[in-house]
Amino acid sequence: MPKVTIPGYICEISEEDREELEKLMFKFGKARRRAYSLKQKGYTKPGIERILQDEIGLNSRYVKDAYNSIKSLPPHVTFGGLKNQRSREKGKISKEEYHRRRNSIVISRGDKSKNGNLNIRLNLERMELRINTGEDKKWIYPKVYIPEKYLKKYGHLLDGSAPYTVLIKRRSDGKYNVHITAEVQTEVKEGKRVMALDVNAGHIDFAIVEKEEPTVVSVGRIEVHETQYVRRGKREYRIHQAVDKIGNIAKHYDADVAVGKLNTGSFKSDNRKANRKVKNMPQHKFRQTLKKLERRGIKVEEKSEKNTTRVGEKISPLVGLDVHKCSAIAFAVKSINYNLFRHLITLLSVVSPDEGDGSPRGRRRRGKRANCPCPGHSWAAPQSGYPAMPGSWGLSFLERLKAGLPCLHVKVC
Repeated sequence: MPKVTIPGYICEISEEDREELEKLMFKFGKARRRAYSLKQKGYTKPGIERILQDEIGLNSRYVKDAYNSIKSLPPHVTFGGLKNQRSREKGKISKEEYHRRRNSIVISRGDKSKNGNLNIRLNLERMELRINTGEDKKWIYPKVYIPEKYLKKYGHLLDGSAPYTVLIKRRSDGKYNVHITAEVQTEVKEGKRVMALDVNAGHIDFAIVEKEEPTVVSVGRIEVHETQYVRRGKREYRIHQAVDKIGNIAKHYDADVAVGKLNTGSFKSDNRKANRKVKNMPQHKFRQTLKKLERRGIKVEEKSEKNTTRVGEKISPLVGLDVHKCSAIAFAVKSINYNLFRHLITLLSVVSPDEGDGSPRGRRRRGKRANCPCPGHSWAAPQSGYPAMPGSWGLSFLERLKAGLPCLHVKVC
């Protein structure tokens, strides 16, 4: 279900309440680090939660929220940021300031049975937060400001009828931002086409293919080179800008969006420049941001891209497009019809894109199914080692692709 995040900030808080909030942040930060350490040592979730309650003294809901915030983190995480750690090592900031920066957030997840949220609840009449300090029957009530446009549009999600998650984060100037995340009831309709994305360092290539009969409708590229080596705020802005453009294209063509799961952390190359480019790709943040398209009724799916690049490399010289766009086409075909994708792999493994000196392009498949014309065995290799005539069974999909693409090529900048 799509979610929306409503921004705000604490506009008024007494000194006593500020001290209690700082104590809560310190306890919550300690709980997160301790939970992460225990998880890396192999402790189970129930065991970690029992240890945290005994050692830190937070209630069970805060403890569960602390564990939930670290359960998906990769190994070797630096809490508080590597930059702050280096500043502390060089003596640029004090030990107290370093601890303060490490403990800068509090998260409370929602619960419908508890009027939206039990530990941190929003009172829309008084515009204040009721924050549980972690101790028995002790609360603080700071005033909060939320822009009027968000209250008009999403105020019905914050009246306690639906669960919402509250995140409080201390800013560098000592004030506190508030982010309230709630689920939005949106009807997501399945489109007539698929818009497959091929995410690369600096650009995103896409291909839009019909579902009923896989026919390429459009291909293009969206430049996102400014997401490579820029500050964090600008990078996120450019990601959202690219996602909005993808949403506009998908809406225009009535297409679902398919994106692949990339594991850039495991990429290793002898080329240092390639390593920097790939590991600096914000693909995880990009996939997260794509989910906001569901609020516009656009279906977003994460699927495997395995072998799509290899197929794209084979298709590229046959249809006259670059490898990335052809990889997006192969990914779209795989998303629509996996059997057709396997058939395409079989054809390309037999037929090389370069004929060379005129010798046969590959060996025929041997066995009972090699010469079987029935539709159930449509993955079988062509009868001859040479390319099929246009319109014949052997390369019908590729021939349609090659014939249709030159006049449908669309470049999106």
